[in-house]
Amino acid sequence: MTITFSHCTFQERRRALEADRTARLQEMQERRRKREEEIEQKQLVKEKERHEAARTKEREREERIAALNAQQQAHIQELQKKIQQKVR
Repeated sequence: MTITFSHCTFQERRRALEADRTARLQEMQERRRKREEEIEQKQLVKEKERHEAARTKEREREERIAALNAQQQAHIQELQKKIQQKVR
């Protein structure tokens, strides 16, 4: 014996409700997947930016060291030149 509601059997109504629930669940899972992808993408971008900033900082540090070494070398050469002039 089946119970009918508006020309639908109980099983048909149950199948329809289950299909709706499954569709909503799939939609929620898809939204969650997209949100997780966006979060992961943002994290990758931030990580890339951090690495780029670190490389820039290291390059600037190396440039400063090279400039200081060049300045020190020029100073040493100037002192050696003065010593040579005094010796003559």
